Amino acid sequence: MKFFTFTFFIFVATSCASMHSDDPNSLFFDIPKGSTFLLNKKIIIPHNETHSTIQFGNEIANDDRKFYDINCRLDFKKFGPRTIEPESFTVTRTEDGSNWVSYSNILRFYTEIYLSSKKGTDVIKMVCQQYGSGSDRNFTVAEMQEALGDIITFNYLHQ
Repeated sequence: MKFFTFTFFIFVATSCASMHSDDPNSLFFDIPKGSTFLLNKKIIIPHNETHSTIQFGNEIANDDRKFYDINCRLDFKKFGPRTIEPESFTVTRTEDGSNWVSYSNILRFYTEIYLSSKKGTDVIKMVCQQYGSGSDRNFTVAEMQEALGDIITFNYLHQ
């Protein structure tokens, strides 16, 4: 019986890992490498910071984040204060995952989108995250886009 249970568990785990979708509303959708990330509005990098935070379609102070709702941080190499002008960035890779913030109580679900700039802007990546419990799930790209509002939009490269 133990062998059957173990075999069934391995089958389920490996079959889920190979799922893929072309629908941003699906948990199995990954932003394709080479897609375009459009910064549609100026963002402000505050003094002594290297990032800007976006939640509910607005740029917010980092301390004003509501951790149980999707929030995104756009990371740069150089410190502010400064303004980042609208620009198109290229997605070089993405990573999804989760880690425990408070073991057995609070999980952090995240998506990291690594970016490059043809203009030479010192962008590194955008990290979107949301806290939840062990019974919650990671968010979809469509849910992430909703949190970004019209400040940032994606043009997906179709493969």
